[in-house]
Amino acid sequence: MHYYKQNRQDCVNDNSVRVYNNLNMTSILRKLSLSLFHDSELITVLIVTGVVWALLYAFFYYVPIPWKKEPEETRTNTFLRVSLRKPVWTKKDWMAVLLITSAYAVVSLHQLGSTKFPHTTWQPSDTPQQVIFQLNEITKFDAVCTIYGEGDNNSNPDTYQLGMHDIRLEGSNDLSSWEEIGTLSSGSIYQYAFLKGEWDYEYIRMTSDNKNDTLSEIAFKASKAERFLGVEVYEDAFSGSAYPASLLVDEQDVMCLDPTYMNEGYFDEVYHPRNAWEIANGQHMYASVHPLLGTSMIALSIRLFGMNPFAWRFPGALTGILLLPLFYALCKDMFRRSEYAALGTALFAADFMHLTTSRIATLEPFSVFWILLMFRIMVRYYYTGFYDTSLKHQMKILCLCGIAMGLGIATKWTACYSAVGLAIILFSNLFLRWREYHTAVIRLRKPGELPEREKKLCRIITKVFDDHLLITLLWCFVFFIFIPVIIYIVSYSWTHVWRDGFSVSNVWKQVMYMYRYHINLEATHPYQSSWYQWLLDLRPIWYYGHGEKSGVYHSIACFSNPLLCIAGFFSVFVSIWQIIRHRDRDAWLIMIGYLTALVPWVSLVERCVFAYHFYPTSIFMILSVVHTCRLLCEKHPEFRVYVQIFACMCIILFYMFLPATAGFGTDRSYIKLLEWLPGWYFG
Repeated sequence: MHYYKQNRQDCVNDNSVRVYNNLNMTSILRKLSLSLFHDSELITVLIVTGVVWALLYAFFYYVPIPWKKEPEETRTNTFLRVSLRKPVWTKKDWMAVLLITSAYAVVSLHQLGSTKFPHTTWQPSDTPQQVIFQLNEITKFDAVCTIYGEGDNNSNPDTYQLGMHDIRLEGSNDLSSWEEIGTLSSGSIYQYAFLKGEWDYEYIRMTSDNKNDTLSEIAFKASKAERFLGVEVYEDAFSGSAYPASLLVDEQDVMCLDPTYMNEGYFDEVYHPRNAWEIANGQHMYASVHPLLGTSMIALSIRLFGMNPFAWRFPGALTGILLLPLFYALCKDMFRRSEYAALGTALFAADFMHLTTSRIATLEPFSVFWILLMFRIMVRYYYTGFYDTSLKHQMKILCLCGIAMGLGIATKWTACYSAVGLAIILFSNLFLRWREYHTAVIRLRKPGELPEREKKLCRIITKVFDDHLLITLLWCFVFFIFIPVIIYIVSYSWTHVWRDGFSVSNVWKQVMYMYRYHINLEATHPYQSSWYQWLLDLRPIWYYGHGEKSGVYHSIACFSNPLLCIAGFFSVFVSIWQIIRHRDRDAWLIMIGYLTALVPWVSLVERCVFAYHFYPTSIFMILSVVHTCRLLCEKHPEFRVYVQIFACMCIILFYMFLPATAGFGTDRSYIKLLEWLPGWYFG
């Protein structure tokens, strides 16, 4: 009996949100948090955040890091556009970015997923194949719990080993007369399925007629009790094969009676973790409709931590955390002030979409990371002068930008949209340098009217412009075409998409296959949305909803922070006005990023799309908000207090909506209170 108590306890430990009745500190905090804030995890999150902040404060207080003043921008009275010095990160910057990032990291990693999950999988050695199980205690059960993963695809070159295809279950007490229990055919990969009823059999016979069948684990719930019955294999004709029936009952201790998102996959996790498992185990891939670099990151985590929800979600969560210091660096480069960099990073951390998309095993966090990195590098190039910076250093910047672009496209094709933005920034910069050259030529026609210093500068410009321009264009072909193509091809080299092996021609065939798949996709979804709905946060995509037997409800939806989204909508028009009226180059850069990420979804993509496709655009929307805040504060210093109130309200909404965005336990009444707009549904 001790074994079954331990079995149930393991399941409870994996799903700690349902142990409110246990008399321990964790359950007390959860009960208190649920009653006070309708969020079972909020108090725990705030306590951990406070401890982390105290440690960081102590570090900055006792470690002697000298303060530095932020350098003033280099200005000139000549027509030449000189380089802006790379901003210096002071102690204030490091403190701000670490405090914001650590607070976000606590939320992002909390209750991310269980580390216990059935990972051994049975598949038929022959068809039809029968297996008989024996219940070794009481024989009454009221549910059959199953979950399946992917089998050994390399074992059969003609098919894929995946899923349950009407596997028959029968029961008997004498091994001679058998009565039907039901068939196993429902459920998705990595998700629990329950066949419910009332049965009293000592022996259960499972019959598979399909060679594609796979089943990771089967368990029998004790009638009117919250535990699984003890079970063992009674008869297996293929016990000595590579896939014995013992694989079906060898992980009973990790099976769960009332699974949540912590214990199973949801939404697109029926695709990406499966492909990652195939890469991690050298399996022929079942399907691949996206590039595989991001999936390979998930595969690496599976190799390190095993096949479980935490392992397949951790790379995205970590990337989402790393996006914050990267965003801070971009804001610091663009706005030159620590306060605006901190404001932008805090708003980015408070965006619902950033959190939700980072906590699910999809490709978006990786692609957005590379998009943000390549944009930041190109902004650095845009701020670099043509004549006061060595050509070698300029080519180094462009090379790094091309590498980041290649990594982004090898992760997801949406990076191609932002790559167009890079090209616009690059050629607009070259155009501005041509204007400098043209101005220098005109001024040299009247050299007597020029000061000696400016005359010398004009001669240098006219002398080196042609060579610099030609060299830049030639190397850009290498950086932005050749290198990304090589990165894309190499990213397939360790995968098994094709049974005849890796080759350049096979990569091209795969590119065409993915292209045809996406343009011909005609699927619909109840939570799909259109691009214009993204702009005002009108239609979230609801990923997951589950009510526990204890009454605690879990919901996960993907959408933007509504206050931030509304501010972003109007800030975009402010940025456009600044470009038209004042030729604001910061606004110009922001709107290039914004429009190149958004316009393809307006004019090119005709298939079913969702709110999370707004994610790459949202980072530029936030930049636009910060840019507008800077304009207001510089023109009207009294607006600083309103900007601070706005940021605080965004952060409050972030914590307030965690039960709808992170899956933290709550009650259904609170979930309904969060459905502010008619198009919002959280369960």
